[in-house]
Amino acid sequence: MAYIQFRDICKNYGQHEVLKNINLDIEKGTLVTLLGPSGCGKSTLLRCLAGLETVTSGKVFLDGKDITEVNPKDRGIGMVFQQYSLFPNMTVEQNVAFGLKIKKTDKAVIRDKVRDIIDIVGLKDQVKQYPSQLSGGQQQRAALARAIVTEPKVLLLDEPLSAIDALLRHSLQIEIRRIQQFLSRMTRTRPWSCPTSFT
Repeated sequence: MAYIQFRDICKNYGQHEVLKNINLDIEKGTLVTLLGPSGCGKSTLLRCLAGLETVTSGKVFLDGKDITEVNPKDRGIGMVFQQYSLFPNMTVEQNVAFGLKIKKTDKAVIRDKVRDIIDIVGLKDQVKQYPSQLSGGQQQRAALARAIVTEPKVLLLDEPLSAIDALLRHSLQIEIRRIQQFLSRMTRTRPWSCPTSFT
């Protein structure tokens, strides 16, 4: 059984049909990219998986469970948006730790996880900097770290590189893949889960 399953997903906005009978299976640990023109429903499908949009009809399954009606906060899904949505009044370290604090994670665990993930994404020299002091690529890495550190079952990337110049975009695509592969290897020796990435 596939880790993520879309079954006959339809999504309408009034009379406008955005998604029609979408059926898709995605295996755990894979990196999947949706390609298509603007307005074809890519972001809508991601938002339906995250629970940020309700489907008009159909079912969404995650790890064998029907999550179609599950509250977004209970789905265990991380998301990085096109606009990174970093808190401007928080440092990189504070931004990355935010989700763990909301979950009331032990302070020592937060410290260790934040340190590890910031090192993985290559921002250990920017931990005390604010978003306004970071380049676009560094902001993208911080947003990625914030999403990964909570160990989501699935990580959704909604065009997070579209506002970055072509040369940097290519290098970050390679970097995202490297991070995913690194986390996959870590699961063999450390208590980290490796999410399915869905861009």
